Amino acid sequence: MGFIGIFLFFLARVLDVVLFAVFARVILSWFAASRFEHHPLCVFLHDVTEPLFRLVRIIPHQFGMIDISAIYVFILINILITLLNFLQASLLY
Repeated sequence: MGFIGIFLFFLARVLDVVLFAVFARVILSWFAASRFEHHPLCVFLHDVTEPLFRLVRIIPHQFGMIDISAIYVFILINILITLLNFLQASLLY
């Protein structure tokens, strides 16, 4: 498999963790109004995922009063994971 294959596998797994962090941030945003916003877990999730949200907020992200930037982030990360898995599989053949 080689070093590049292992690196692509590792990068895809890191993106899986980031995808989970985005999901956790979305779920916590429903509950974490003012009571939890300074909780270390919420601050960590915000710090990890905010660069991605900032990246997709250049495109229109409001659907009425609903912020759909998380959907854009989910799609972007899933496309990246799929590309990495495809590249890794193409290295095997």
